[in-house]
Amino acid sequence: MTATHTHFPSATREIALNRKHRLIVCDLDGTLINREHKLNNADIDALAQARAAGYTVSICTGRSIREAIDIIKPLNLSGPGVFVTGAAICDLASGATLHRQSIHPATVRTLIDFFGNLGHAVLLLVDTPENPGPRYIMTNHGPIHAASEEWFSRNKMPAHSMDEPDTHMLSNVLRLGIVVDLPQSGEITAQLTSEFGSHINFLALRAPAFDCHVIEVFAQQVDKWSGLQRLCDLMNIDSSLAIPIGDDVNDLPMLQNATLSFAMGNAAPEIQRAAKHVTGPQSQAGVAAAIHKVLSGNLP
Repeated sequence: MTATHTHFPSATREIALNRKHRLIVCDLDGTLINREHKLNNADIDALAQARAAGYTVSICTGRSIREAIDIIKPLNLSGPGVFVTGAAICDLASGATLHRQSIHPATVRTLIDFFGNLGHAVLLLVDTPENPGPRYIMTNHGPIHAASEEWFSRNKMPAHSMDEPDTHMLSNVLRLGIVVDLPQSGEITAQLTSEFGSHINFLALRAPAFDCHVIEVFAQQVDKWSGLQRLCDLMNIDSSLAIPIGDDVNDLPMLQNATLSFAMGNAAPEIQRAAKHVTGPQSQAGVAAAIHKVLSGNLP
């Protein structure tokens, strides 16, 4: 695995050391944005109020920075954020990668063979130090799923198709996976667990519009909570002062481990049970409702 680190200027670090400044960290899809990638004005206003009150605001999303940077522009955020479900820390303003956690290249090679032998196009998110900025590589093992085509089109993300990624690419994969129809998902995830065990971390995220699962594989121990902890380390903020807000399976680690957390009202029951509090749904500006509760000072 490869990792790079960037530290922030001392002025930023001194501000962050003030323990009165807590960190509010929001997921994007289903939390801050809807299926049309739209933000609620009430959420934008509430996040601005939180910043004015001395809170640091950041993002923790499964998207890459390139898939998120235009969406979060109205928030006028600066500093680092968590991307690719914790595999990358990127600057919210410039998009520069500050830290990356790659999957071991031998594991990448084995996973490509594993998924490819099942007849699926394998999607690799590659971010190299000399050419920073995540980009998709797609193998030719099978046809691209309609959900993937829609995602690339909607997010204006090109996917470069190739028979065999080169050695350098294999050493800089933040995430790889496939998109499968629901009937296939259970058997594939069971095989992943059996054959790879604790050597990887993986998720099966449901895409309701296409009735499919996006199976995503990361380096061992990479998840949103580890990404949030790394973010706090970079900013010299105790992770106990972080307040995550999320709605999906990939948010579970940060919702469970945080001292104070909020699940969205549109989240599944098991996600809501994992959080310390439940707020309103995205469609009703649930992030704003959560922030107003925090600013009121009536929460433990």
